[in-house]
Amino acid sequence: MKKRELKELIEQGEGYFVEFKEQIGVSLDREMVAFANASGGKIVIGVADSGKIIGCTTDNTVRSKVQDIATNCDPRILIHIETVRYEGVKLLVVSVEESPDKPVRCAKGFFLREGPNSQKLTRNEILALAAGAGKFKFDMQPCISFNYPEEFEDTKWRHFLDKAGITSPENSEDLLTNLGFAEDKAGFRITNAGALFFGGDIVSHIRHNFITCVLFKGITKTKILDRKDFKSDLFSNYKDAFRFLQQHLRFEYIIKDGGPRKEISEIPLEVLREGLVNAIVHRDYYEEGAGILVEIYDNRVEIINPGRLLFDKSKFGKLSVARNPIIFDAFYRLGITEKIGSGIARMREAMAERGIEITFDTEDFFIATLTRPETIQKEVTDQVTPQVTPQVTSYVKDLLLLCKQPMGRNDLQKKLDLKDREHFRKTYLLPALNAGLIERTIPDKPKSRLQKYILTSKGRKWLEENPEQAGT
Repeated sequence: MKKRELKELIEQGEGYFVEFKEQIGVSLDREMVAFANASGGKIVIGVADSGKIIGCTTDNTVRSKVQDIATNCDPRILIHIETVRYEGVKLLVVSVEESPDKPVRCAKGFFLREGPNSQKLTRNEILALAAGAGKFKFDMQPCISFNYPEEFEDTKWRHFLDKAGITSPENSEDLLTNLGFAEDKAGFRITNAGALFFGGDIVSHIRHNFITCVLFKGITKTKILDRKDFKSDLFSNYKDAFRFLQQHLRFEYIIKDGGPRKEISEIPLEVLREGLVNAIVHRDYYEEGAGILVEIYDNRVEIINPGRLLFDKSKFGKLSVARNPIIFDAFYRLGITEKIGSGIARMREAMAERGIEITFDTEDFFIATLTRPETIQKEVTDQVTPQVTPQVTSYVKDLLLLCKQPMGRNDLQKKLDLKDREHFRKTYLLPALNAGLIERTIPDKPKSRLQKYILTSKGRKWLEENPEQAGT
């Protein structure tokens, strides 16, 4: 391994393909088995979890011990051991091959790589995983129709590296391969994961890559008030769907202990984030007939994705197995998912703290149902600001940003991408007018066809005092 390759490996940090260990220790067999049961990977010995270079002993006795650990696994794990000098010290790089004869076990049991962790499974669970998901992971397969580098959007790649805290490499193709966004088995090719994150026209390759968000009137699908279909890269789809939820759920401003105002969502934002990430990371991308659905009703929010559980229902909320390990790893590097599969437990805890019900349907489609409370819980506040609550909702905020210059009703609806006039009037226009944040340019003729709306001094003051809330 070249020094440049090792440097990039260490800078990218632990992940689905990389594990750091300060010394050989007692868990090396577990890490080897986890990689062998997954897609292979590299164990760098002499590096702390933080990436700090420590160094290690690399003599023949140590190398022999590492080889014996691999040989004693059942079946034997194929490895390659390499001594590399880096920053004045020696490191051992153990390359573990994916086993052609899964499942593999060591004396401690069966393990599988899950993002940056090695997770213990029973043999039956691994067999069930293999039977349910197939040996080949969708996100790891080459996207045959993707033309690299013509369709690869370098801006998205650089943004990912910046968000993940990874130094831009001299050779992007090596790093793309190391992260699972590409493969180099029969020539360099972008994988489905790479296409989903860094492609341009992604739906031309993976047509079922979309999140459909719908706001319904009432508690049935009878009348649609707003709908958006997001078909960009996975990170953008996540952000856009989350913003749709923020726009259409109730918010309240509070003051606690004399501190600054804080915005509280009727459903905890961390629950909404976790629900969206789970849907993106764990959906079955082999199912081409369905995408992810986010549905908002008067009494609930439903987040739906195709794909049944990959393990026994009795372990739901306690165990997490990534159907798409590269996508899972990417969202972890972006700081959106946790290392350990505790998302369901955290969703339940956050909802319980607010006294709101959450349920899960884990059949062919995974459905998370989040109950909408009739009012936002007041117990969390010391003082609610009457001047701002509930007038300046997320809807009103969007309207205020458009009314810095006079603008007519039709133009406002177009800018907000709203088709239902009554929904616009009740949810956006009237609350802003009643709060005195906007005013009519022809007040004596409210129904004039020339009528336009503009910020009042109160509205301008609110935008000035709340730049973080207004997005300015």
